[in-house]
Amino acid sequence: MKKLFKGIAIVFLLISLFSAQSSATTKNKKSATTLNTQTSTTAAEEQAQYNAEAAKRIAAKKNAYPDLRALISQQQRYLPFDPDVPGQAFVSTGPYIGVPFQFSGSELVVNTPSVNQDVTLLNLRKHIHEELLAMGGELLGEVSHSHLLLSGVLEAQANYTGIGGGAKTTDIDVTNVSLDGYILGPTSWTSGFFEFSYNNNVGGGTNSRTANSSMFVNKAFFIIGDFSRTPFYSTIGQYYVPFGTYASVLVSSTLPKSLARTKERAWLVGYQQQGSNNKLYGSAYIFRGDSHASAVTRINNGGINVGWRMNQSNFSHGIGMDIGGGVIANLADSVGMQLSGQSPYGGFGSTTAGNEKLVHRVPAYNVRGYFDLGPAWDVIAEYVGASTQFNPNNMSFGGSGAKPWAVDTEVAYSFSAFDRPTSLGVGYAWTKEALALGLPEQRYSAVINTSVWRNTLQSLEYRRDINYAASATASGSDIVVNPASGLADNIVTFQFDYYF
Repeated sequence: MKKLFKGIAIVFLLISLFSAQSSATTKNKKSATTLNTQTSTTAAEEQAQYNAEAAKRIAAKKNAYPDLRALISQQQRYLPFDPDVPGQAFVSTGPYIGVPFQFSGSELVVNTPSVNQDVTLLNLRKHIHEELLAMGGELLGEVSHSHLLLSGVLEAQANYTGIGGGAKTTDIDVTNVSLDGYILGPTSWTSGFFEFSYNNNVGGGTNSRTANSSMFVNKAFFIIGDFSRTPFYSTIGQYYVPFGTYASVLVSSTLPKSLARTKERAWLVGYQQQGSNNKLYGSAYIFRGDSHASAVTRINNGGINVGWRMNQSNFSHGIGMDIGGGVIANLADSVGMQLSGQSPYGGFGSTTAGNEKLVHRVPAYNVRGYFDLGPAWDVIAEYVGASTQFNPNNMSFGGSGAKPWAVDTEVAYSFSAFDRPTSLGVGYAWTKEALALGLPEQRYSAVINTSVWRNTLQSLEYRRDINYAASATASGSDIVVNPASGLADNIVTFQFDYYF
């Protein structure tokens, strides 16, 4: 991960150092004074401790780049832009945000979840800042121009599907194309993010997938915060709200993710403790949900997310962990309950079957844990579930109001095979009263992940879904459905990811 940040840092350094107006010696003395400022509050003391540690690392690296300023002076006349013009952007490319494939087995264990992405970006920016300071950069003041970091992913799958009691099918598909843009500046307090994604669903009155390959804005938000100065931040825009994390070693989406992951246009305020020891984090968010129990729609949903992360250095036997939980005011706004085609009855947002007017809202809660048991073993567990029943007119199971919930458990072992990072993972998951959402009652999974080439990931997964008994019944939005068969589905998937 350190190499990744250093690579990005060098690119930004070539721009940031042009706007320096005083000598490096004077600025560096000023930075030492700033970084060691103490206050009487607990939060300020923790921040000061972290800053002091960062200053020591910076001082140790200062002599590693003695000819850097001379190099920049030589390159200035060849750069096709003027970095001193306020507002002018510098565009570069970099590894996919939050996916640090650096030929390290432990970094293949957990697929980066799409929630809490604002925290990932702020941490990335802080590390860039530290690396620039370590290399002689002068970034204590506000910069006068912005930087744009582009990254993305291309993903393809080949799969075999054997539906219990049905036909066997095979397919090759492009399952994900995403282009991300991370905007830094023009001040250290502001940054933004957008993601253009590809939709591989068939639609528009034709069966041709290539004719219906469309791009759309998946995420777009801006962040106010600077982890080099404060642990507090705020995010406004369209993103997956931090209800659950859904981290996984598997190719397939976890059952908790299919049930509860929620994407909205929301406002969030958060806290991410800084420092090298235990880290407390939390956030609260609000948004206008699509479903509603009142006569009109308004800001009627939101939630709280809290957690505690402990580093391996705190334990002599190398254990690290991240445990947390959260609540959300209305589970009916999740993607799995909103989008047509995600469930047998079409979802609450379906134009044919959906009914966004609920009899009452259904809160839900989440409990999760990730345990890093040394260099080889990792354990993941997550639960999401409704705290009350849906009204039977909105969603039912067995003739009563449904109270869906889901659990995912996974174990992974990392090792090196043919000098390449490799991991083996197994998982067991199950649901209750989630028949109307088209989820299986039980799921057994096994996967092998490796990275043959840098910034790529190859995965082979076997999945066995055991469906609800054929006697089970469910309904949603006044439409009776019975997709249960009691039989098992078997799916084999090979996936290739290329990150850039």
